[in-house]
Order: sequence, then C-alpha cells, then structure tokens
Amino acid sequence: MNLCVQYNYSGTPAHETLYRVQQSYTKVHPYLSLVICSFGILSNVVNILVLTKPSMRNSINCILTGVAVADMITMTSYIPFVYYYYIMDPEYSHTSLGWKTFMAVHMNLTLTSHTSSIWLGVIMAALRYFFVRPTSARGARTLDCRSTLVLIVLTYLGAALLLIPNCLATEIEPCFNNSTGLVNWHLKQPSFGGSDSNMLHTITFFIYPVVGKIIPCTLISIFGGLLLHTLRETNRRSRRLKGGGDASSHKKKNSSAGIANGGGRGGGGGGGGGSSQARRTTVMLLAIIALYIISELPQSILVLLCIFVEGFFQNVYGALGDFIDLLSLINSAINFITYTAMSTQFRETLLDMFAPCWKPLAKSCRAAGGSQNALQSVRYSKTPPAEV
Repeated sequence: MNLCVQYNYSGTPAHETLYRVQQSYTKVHPYLSLVICSFGILSNVVNILVLTKPSMRNSINCILTGVAVADMITMTSYIPFVYYYYIMDPEYSHTSLGWKTFMAVHMNLTLTSHTSSIWLGVIMAALRYFFVRPTSARGARTLDCRSTLVLIVLTYLGAALLLIPNCLATEIEPCFNNSTGLVNWHLKQPSFGGSDSNMLHTITFFIYPVVGKIIPCTLISIFGGLLLHTLRETNRRSRRLKGGGDASSHKKKNSSAGIANGGGRGGGGGGGGGSSQARRTTVMLLAIIALYIISELPQSILVLLCIFVEGFFQNVYGALGDFIDLLSLINSAINFITYTAMSTQFRETLLDMFAPCWKPLAKSCRAAGGSQNALQSVRYSKTPPAEV
C-alpha cells in the first residue's frame, strides 16, 4: 500500500505565498461555489424552458439549449463533490472507495460536459458567421432544428471520445493512514514533466488541453473576429446607402422588415435597419467569446506547463485548482444574465411564461424594445433567423 501523498511545495517564497492564498480561499470556496451552482442550475432550467418555446426555436437557440444542458451537468455534479470533500471531510480523514469512485466519475463527467460546451460555442459562432457573411454566400441558409440537434449530439459524443484516454489514466489506489490505522482511497497522481513520466498521462494531458481547450478557443476567436468584421462592413454599406427622400426611407423600412424575418437568404446581410440588431448581436457574441476564453484558456496553459515544467503540477497547479473551478462555474452560471441583459425577445418570453399577471409590464417592455433582439424569435417568419 502507498502512503498518502500531498502536494509537495518546494518552499520558495512564491510557492509559500501561493499556498497561503489557496488555504485562505479554500475556506470560502465551498460556500461560494454552492451558491453559484444553485443559481446556475435554476437559471439554466429557465434558459432551456425559454429557448425551447415554439416562438424561440431556431438553430442558434438549439445550440444555446445544448450549452445550458452541459452547464447543468457540470454544476449538478459539482454540488455533491464540493459538499463532501470541502465541508464534510475537508481533511480527507475517511475517504471511502465509493466517494473516491464518485470523484473519478465527477472529474471525467465535468471535463466532458465542459468540452461539449466550448465546442458548441465554436459551432454557434461558425453558424452565425456563415449565415451573415457577404453576398458571395447569400444562398447559404442556416441549419434547421433537427439538423442542429444531430450536430449537438455528435458534439457530445465527440467530447466523450476525446476524454477516453483521460478515463483510462484515472486510477484509484489504496492509501494507509498512519494516524487512524484505516485504509483510505485516493486518485493516483499523474506523473509527467519528469524522468518518471507516465506515457499515458503525458498523452492525456497533452491531447485534452490542445483539442479540448486551445483549438476551440482559437476557433471561436477567429469566427467571432470574422463575424464582427462582416457586421462592421454591413454597417458601413448601410451608412453609404442612406440618402434623402421618401424612396430611401421606404428602402430602410423594407430592410428592417427583412432583418425581422431573418434577413431572407442573406440572414442579416444588409440594410440600415439592421444596425441596431447587428450591434446587439456583436456585443452578445463578444461577451460569449470573452467568457469562454477567460474560463478555458488559462487552464489549458497551466495543463501544458504541467507537461513541460517539472514539479509544476505539485507546486502550482494543485494550488490553483479551486480558482480554475470557480472560473468554470461562473462561466456555466452567467448565461442567464447575459441573455436577459442583451435579448429583448428572451425577456419578453420570460415575462410571458413566468409572470402572466405582469402583462402590462410585458407590453411596455415590447413597446420599449423597438430594435431586434440578439436571440431572435421565429414567429415572424417560417425561415429560421439563426440569430445569436
């Protein structure tokens, strides 16, 4: 039997400072994460109920529903984990095989759900770009809901396949506790970045951050940049086309109607009336991209450093684990706030669903929301608008 292994801090001032900060934050982390998870689960249930309403069904909203499901899986699994290991048994005085098996399942399940979430974000950004890109692609249409559902399922399956090596590398080993005389169970620490590196661990900790973090973060940034460039070009063309006279005013009205109907084949391809809607979509997409990058990219870099820097996992990564979890949980729970703040249609549907007694307030909200929403309803047209 192996002795219990704790993180081995080297004793340098920087490592000691990091360790003290981690120990101080650990006292707050379980309660803060429980609040975030509780809010996140409830808010994602609301997201799913709103986004699956008949008036809201389109390809982008289907993908956002898939993201909400993935985020719910992440936070639902995290609640029992943080409750037991941070509140009930923070000293690991009695770690049974059952609870350690749960930790292994929790770790791989949340990695899978989080990977699915970020790849769905990439697909969302790509679909939006292909829908609104310039006149050379005017014939392109967005996917229907059934095709989008197939794509979401394939994304989940792909994330599960990607995590198979990580599941194989997860081992549970007995650990004799000298103070109690009992046998505890612990996850075997990965060995990489040194002379005794395990090849499977090294491969796992190289594939996952690259394919599950760095590549999707890069792609979502690229598609987001292309989309923003396309929208800026559309706004420039709209301003150039603006002129005096009734004919120009009539064109603007027709263009606005085209945006409300999903922009026809071009899906928001042009027209002065779409400038406000384009701005909403731009801000919302920027928020989504920023949240993904902030929560995912730092973890990718840290895991890569674990491979190439000897002792980095024991001295640094272990101390930052709670902060990485916090970023991921915030990213999983904040979408409801983003949708509510940036989508008039989301707010309207939410009021219609959960506050029927507030009909006057809902009507005043509709009257105030003259511009189009970021999350576009399809009740104006049979053509799915595919708005972000």
